[in-house]
Formats: sequence, structure tokens, C-alpha cells
Amino acid sequence: MAPLTTLVVLGLFLLVSCEDCAWNKDKNYPTKNPPLILDASFKLVLPVLEGEDRMVRLSAGSKVTLACPGSSLTKFKSEAVKATCIGAHLLAVDGKAFSLKKLRCRSPAKSTIRRELGRCGAGDLGHLQAIGFDIPTLSKFYEVIRVCYDNEADTTLYSEHIIHGANILAKDVDLKRPPFKASSGFFNVSANTCYTKANQLKLMETLLGDSDLAKTMIDSRKQFYLARGHMAPDADFVTEAEQDATYYYINAVPQWQAFNNGNWKFLEFATRRLAVESSSSLKVYSGGWGVLELADINNNAVDIYLGLVQKKALLPAPAITWKVVYEESRQRAVAIVGVNNPHLKEPPTKLCPDLCNSLAWVDFDVNNLVQGFTYCCTVDDLRQAVPHVPDLGDVDLLTIDTTEGPGGC
Repeated sequence: MAPLTTLVVLGLFLLVSCEDCAWNKDKNYPTKNPPLILDASFKLVLPVLEGEDRMVRLSAGSKVTLACPGSSLTKFKSEAVKATCIGAHLLAVDGKAFSLKKLRCRSPAKSTIRRELGRCGAGDLGHLQAIGFDIPTLSKFYEVIRVCYDNEADTTLYSEHIIHGANILAKDVDLKRPPFKASSGFFNVSANTCYTKANQLKLMETLLGDSDLAKTMIDSRKQFYLARGHMAPDADFVTEAEQDATYYYINAVPQWQAFNNGNWKFLEFATRRLAVESSSSLKVYSGGWGVLELADINNNAVDIYLGLVQKKALLPAPAITWKVVYEESRQRAVAIVGVNNPHLKEPPTKLCPDLCNSLAWVDFDVNNLVQGFTYCCTVDDLRQAVPHVPDLGDVDLLTIDTTEGPGGC
């Protein structure tokens, strides 16, 4: 005779097996440390916004993996279990019915870096790394961000990620930002130390040859200091686990805070709105190029960087940061360039013909020098000047009208 618990589950399954599973993320979802829910293709099951509700849905009978990378589920000793939707709020695991709300992880999902996956960038200058979640018991790795990193210069050539337009409005919000992770083994200097304002001021005095001049360059009151500029930003991701995974130094470059909190931020807002308006998943590449130059006390141009080891300049501040937004499903793309220098007195020479007037969704003040002078190009045109920009082949210009201002998601 079958055990009573098995009969109960079988009876329950017969009653609700035609009913889909549905969870409101703010009501009947684990309130702390939710597991990653991965479908049969090992893709994250993400919420969608329905009215004011952030809903996660599975069709009846769907098989998923519940994973707690670096931890384990509270009801089990494993970091991952297979589950089946049996309707309403219930999942079947090992012949037993569970409410998803009871299936949380013992600690937050822990991201990691899968290293040295090949070469990347022009001339194979970079080394490909992947930030994501390792699940050894399944021999699986869920990738969140792909990074092309230059080991010699301690700099990121570009990061690559996806914005899910159908899900971004249902993302986790109002979360405490974690500290940046040291990215052990990538830097020849301490990134944590290099980004401190005290280190920046001291190094700027050395580079520019004058303490008073250095103090005009590094001035927190005006947001004149070099911040950890996310290339793949946390707000482009839906779940808290993915957002936290963006906080690695290899996913950042030195950006002036006036720019990072100005037009670069407005560009990120606009790109997410574009994903929502187009109902598309957008592939986004973001990177730095060149080395920022400032005039020293003798009016000579000097390279600006944050690290110095045995007279070797490391962790350079890029002259520009660029973003390529690619709607792969419709073969449309555009490149946007932001100049990383709030001390400019006049617009710089552009690397490619400017098309921002053709892009209604780029709706911020692109000519603001302090917040980051910005211009737009075809991907091919920018690639002629910045060879690390991806070769997307023959694509149309990504022009979609949006009417909202620079607020929103």
C-alpha cells in the first residue's frame, strides 16, 4: 500500500493539476532569501507586473529547479531540488507538497566568478569572465554578466548583460546596496583603497604637481571624484540575487560621480524604458575606452588613473564610457558615448557622427558638460574608433519613441 503522504499528494495533484501556479512576490513568496527558480532551459523564472501585483507564474505540471547557490533550502540539505507545479501556491518535491513561501534558502544566494573562459576584445586583448551563480551539485552555472577584462591594465574593456523588458517593472526594489566585492586575483592593487577619496586626492597631487589644483579636481561637494561606475548596473536586473551579483570591481570602471550620477544614470533609465516600451529583451554592452587626460600645473596633459605599482599606472579612468543597446529580435542597435570628464570647458571632438537627434528615447541633456557630454552613433561607426565594440553585422538604427521623462525604472 502506498504511504499516506504519497496518497495525499497524488489526490491533491489530481484536484489541482489543471491549475497553474501563481505567486504574488509581495504576499505569498519567501520574505527572506528566496531560491532561484530555474525552468527546464535553466533560465530564471521572473515576475511580471499585473496591475500593482508582481506575479510569478508557472503552467500546471511545469518542472523547475529551486536553487540556493552557496547555501541550501531550509526544508532540505541540498543547494538545489527539482520541483513540479501542482497548482495554486504549491510545488511537489520528492512526492510532497510545499507552499513556495516555505521553501527559502538558509542564506542569500551567493554569486561567484567563473574565470578565464577564453579571449575577447580587439586583438584578443581581454580575458573573458562570467559573473553568476554556481550550482556544483547540478554541474550548472547560471550566468548573469559576461565581462571582458584586461589583466595587464587592471581595467574592464566591456560588460555584457540582458535587460528583460517584460519583467523589469516587477523588479525587487528598495534594497540595501551591498559593498563591492574585491574580485580577488584580478587587480594588482587594492581596488577598495584606490577608490577612496583620500587616495584619489593624494594621487592627483602627484599626477598634477600641485595640491591646490588637485583639490579643484577632487571636490566631493561638486561630485568631482571617481566613483565605481557600474557597467552592467544593478537596476537593470529583476531579482535581488542578480542585482547583488553586479557588485564586483571587474564590472566597474572609474567614472566621475557627476557623470555617473548624471547623464550615465539617465542613459541607464532611458535604456530600461526602451526595453519596456519595445517589450523586448535588450542585449547591452557597456565599456570604457582610452585614458582620461587632465592638465597638470604646467598645462601638460597627464593620464589619470587610480593605482600605481612600481611606477606602473593601473586602474585607469577611461576617457569615455560607451553603451551598445541591441534589440536582437528585430536586428536593431545603437551606440551611445558619454565623455568621462566633468572639468571640460567646451565640447570635445566626437569619435563618430552624432545621431542623438534621431533617438527620441535619449531625452536628457546630452550637451551638459558637467553631467557628461553625450552623443549617439551607429554601432559600426563607433567600432571604427573603439575596436572593442561588438561586431553586430548589418543592423538598423534602434529608434523607438518614448514619452516619459528621465524618471521611472
